[in-house]
Amino acid sequence: MSETRGVGQDVAQPSFDPVSLEIMWSRLIGIADEMWVTILRTAVSTIIGAAQDFGCEILDADAGSVAHSNRSMPVFNLVMPTVTRGVIARYPIEQMRPGDVYITNDPWLCAGHLDDIALITPVFRDGRVVAFAVSVAHTTSIGGSLDRRTVRDIYEDGLRIPILKLYDAGRPNETAFAFIRENVRTPDLVLTDIEAQLTANGLGAERVLAFLDEYGLPDLKAISRVIQAYSERAMREAIAAVPDGVYEHEVWADGLDEPVYLRCRILVRGDEILVDYTGSDRQRPRGGINCTLTYTRAHTAYPLKCLLSPTVPANEGTFRPIEVIAPEGSILNCTVPASVGSRTRTGWHLHALIFGALATALPDRVQAGNGLMHSIHVYGQEPDGRFYNAHFFTAGGRGASLGRDGIGRNCFPSSARNVPVEIFESRTPVLVRTRSLRPDSAGLGQWRGAFGHQLEFSPLPGYPLPVNVFIDPDRLRFPPKGLAGGQDGPCTEVIVNGRRLGPEELRSGQITLQTPDDRLELRLPGGAGYGPLEQRDPELAAADLRAGLVDPQCLPESLRQAAERLLESQRGVAATERPG
Repeated sequence: MSETRGVGQDVAQPSFDPVSLEIMWSRLIGIADEMWVTILRTAVSTIIGAAQDFGCEILDADAGSVAHSNRSMPVFNLVMPTVTRGVIARYPIEQMRPGDVYITNDPWLCAGHLDDIALITPVFRDGRVVAFAVSVAHTTSIGGSLDRRTVRDIYEDGLRIPILKLYDAGRPNETAFAFIRENVRTPDLVLTDIEAQLTANGLGAERVLAFLDEYGLPDLKAISRVIQAYSERAMREAIAAVPDGVYEHEVWADGLDEPVYLRCRILVRGDEILVDYTGSDRQRPRGGINCTLTYTRAHTAYPLKCLLSPTVPANEGTFRPIEVIAPEGSILNCTVPASVGSRTRTGWHLHALIFGALATALPDRVQAGNGLMHSIHVYGQEPDGRFYNAHFFTAGGRGASLGRDGIGRNCFPSSARNVPVEIFESRTPVLVRTRSLRPDSAGLGQWRGAFGHQLEFSPLPGYPLPVNVFIDPDRLRFPPKGLAGGQDGPCTEVIVNGRRLGPEELRSGQITLQTPDDRLELRLPGGAGYGPLEQRDPELAAADLRAGLVDPQCLPESLRQAAERLLESQRGVAATERPG
């Protein structure tokens, strides 16, 4: 082991040979992955156990990120160090004791709204803190108003948990548990999911101690500095390869009563990058579409990571060269007591700002607009008095990029999963009648976007009570935008009993299905296209026609004719090869 100076560090630090470093780094990531799997297998709510809306991370004693799970929600990876530093400010390390566990859901420290609960477990070795095991998970209920689009402040959003000890030297804080239980609608689900986080954090702490013992390390300080410096160097080299300059872009988001204007100015100078959101709209007085600065930073850093250094594992060092500015009181840096429950309605558009701004500098890496994830929340009371409460995530299509069509219907820019129909139906009195790809939902271009989902559901046949549905649709007004001449995707459509609802009618997000004959349809946009449609490969166009997902009349005449000739020749070959 030799002495070296890492990027961004002022003190000499030990280094490790490349093979040992790779093995140890992978082991730490593996610990975070094991924490993640523990939550997945022990949580009981659909939003965690099926939608996978949670994350796990190992931090050093200074609350610097060392390793996060490969499957963690990206935004959570970026806020866990911030919330842990908040814990240290409230409870200095020298006052912590083995067995302590801290909890908070403060949106200005944590993940931007009250639904995301953070648990922070200090890891002790020889009487001192050597690391932190941290998890953040989206709870299925946090109290507050059921109509999130009318809330006026954080107090109507739900239960705000300040930083406090959930466990004190191994003893549960029964007052805290009782307070949570009495302020949420489905306490058994919420508290069981918290226990899943506790179990995962405890496992992470055990694995970190075993790791230190195996490699003879007193703490994570040495290894964390080395791998953070490695990731920082990789990011700085990637930024340095981008031409210096100022890159700007603007987008419009649906908002609630009126659209939201978002603007960014990206300054690239040497090996550092500054993203300035000055000029974006002011924070909104209701509806929870405001973003805290912590959340804005996370949703800025993630698309930059995707563009600039996608293959090097992320940690504290990755984000040191990135600075984010958003004026206080703006919709991207809201102040207390702003409502923030639906902050994704704004924050999920930041990747489009980043990609649009850097499209000229990095045309081979950016992605056209995507259809975004949509959440359906079904809740109510069974005839026997029991409450049901489940979330159903379903996604629009991803945007196209240079050289490839949009991929899949995953929930970018989150990493949540589409909830399986069978799980959703088992938790609610709802029948999902159809779930399929939405034809003609992709923005066309030289490379087209991925197709969005469409689904229809109703109360179960014979179910005697109304079913309450809260939907949070996006892209009702503004479709996914194409790049480099590619076409836009379509807008979202919400249809109840055959009638399409406009944005004004969906202002509350609340829909009540009164009888099993009622139908709710959701048609999600696909991703936008990249490049002029006239330049599309006829074989790719023919494949879309064969699948029945693109109307031939949407293609330019020359491309349509070429694609139809290919289909005809393929049918002819198939006919000659058919046994007589």
